[in-house]
Amino acid sequence: MKHIATLLLLILYTFPVLASPDSSPIDWKLSGRLFLDGGVYINSPSSLHAGAHISDVRLAAKVRIYSNWYTKVDIGFANNKVTMKDAFTEYGKDGNYFRAGYMLGYYSIDQSTSTNDLVFNTAANVAETFYPDRRIGLSYTRSLPSYYFSVGAFCGDGLTFSETTKPGYNFSGRIVWRPVNSDGQLFHIGTGALFRVPDEDTETNNQQIRLKTKGVTYIPSPRTLDLTVEDAENQVQSNVECLFFRHKWLLQTEFLYTNIQRKAHKPSYSAHGGYIQGGFLLKGEKYAYDALDAIPVMPEEPHSILLACRYNYTNLNDFSSNTMGGSQHDLSIGVNYYFNKYISSRLNYAHLWMDKYSALGKCGINMMQVRLQVRF
Repeated sequence: MKHIATLLLLILYTFPVLASPDSSPIDWKLSGRLFLDGGVYINSPSSLHAGAHISDVRLAAKVRIYSNWYTKVDIGFANNKVTMKDAFTEYGKDGNYFRAGYMLGYYSIDQSTSTNDLVFNTAANVAETFYPDRRIGLSYTRSLPSYYFSVGAFCGDGLTFSETTKPGYNFSGRIVWRPVNSDGQLFHIGTGALFRVPDEDTETNNQQIRLKTKGVTYIPSPRTLDLTVEDAENQVQSNVECLFFRHKWLLQTEFLYTNIQRKAHKPSYSAHGGYIQGGFLLKGEKYAYDALDAIPVMPEEPHSILLACRYNYTNLNDFSSNTMGGSQHDLSIGVNYYFNKYISSRLNYAHLWMDKYSALGKCGINMMQVRLQVRF
């Protein structure tokens, strides 16, 4: 991991310097984040415990070289380990953007949104469960006021490979139409797709895909859903998404579907889920939106207060293939206070109910969480 990270840093910082010279200056800055989470369970299974946790702490270097080159290297330090988050170089001009490095392959709105800007402490459970994580690859994005298009090609399922790992490959794409995109108003509708061939263990010839989640929290706790599909040949995911802003009102919804083809004529496996969330600014006038990546971001006005509600459904049960991973419904209510663009706090309450096939069995969970979030 250390050698890979060092090599990426060298490539990402030297590649733009070799480009054609420009009169624009070099601009750089350091940034970071710190998430302090605390949570308690009420009338929930005894295996779930209250706790406090540093769910995320990062440092990042961002460099803009000449007028069109941008490089970002983001390192995480949570959970007593060092992990690479983002390490890519981007070239952008006239609405066209090319990226290369270790990064997200844009496919789903809630999977693509930074944890800095999520309405709740986590993304919707179905997005967390189906999340493919960052990968090494190349992507192209076309982003104009009325539409967004992105496509990428990637190697492997992550950043760390061993001598017994044969890296797989995957492709992702996302397209968004913005028929309304003005100050204080936005209507965004889109779809995405992911095709993935997972890494292979050369000693066992096994390929597997794991779908897992801890519910609605990043505090250490048992997983609510956890399913590993063995002998996976390939995976296809798709989504449909919608985002609507109108001054103080927010509406976001998404449906996700995944299908895993298996080897040796074993039946394929499929899972699905969706969510809908709405919000109202009790204080503040409008939301913010990152048009380049077609994702919502936190309100820009200091002292904004957001009241939000979300319903999510995740179903990992596929009776046709006799593969049961459990299902989860969850309803969340939250209040966010944005002191300024650097500091915010979140208070979330969630009720979850699981079926008998879930990792915890049939049960109900009630959880109250609070977060203090600092970014710079």
